[in-house]
Amino acid sequence: MLPDLLNFIDENGLKIMLDLKGWKLSEAITIKDLAIVKPDFYPPTHILAVGKKGYIYADGSTRIEYAGQVFSSTTDLLESFGEDAILDFKNWVFLEEKEWVVTDGKNWLSSFSNLAELPKRTKYRC
Repeated sequence: MLPDLLNFIDENGLKIMLDLKGWKLSEAITIKDLAIVKPDFYPPTHILAVGKKGYIYADGSTRIEYAGQVFSSTTDLLESFGEDAILDFKNWVFLEEKEWVVTDGKNWLSSFSNLAELPKRTKYRC
């Protein structure tokens, strides 16, 4: 599996991207030595990154169509087809997707779903 820099990236690359935007990596899930950026791979409320006054966490629901079946989580899909199904990620059809939510700890400030949309921490005074 190759990094696409939107959903999958080297963990050090993820740390650098977050640092450049003012965030500090909390914990990333890795598969085949790549950090997963797509929030659908994370449980609800998982904190990806923190700032001085806020953080980024996963929220929402997932529905994926793959190989004629519909799954309610990436975990279910990978358990059914094995971890190598990630190699066929381009054929996963996301019917419903989670998002990364930016919060100051009390209020929703913004959301995004991939690294290209990662906001600067200072934009929201987090």
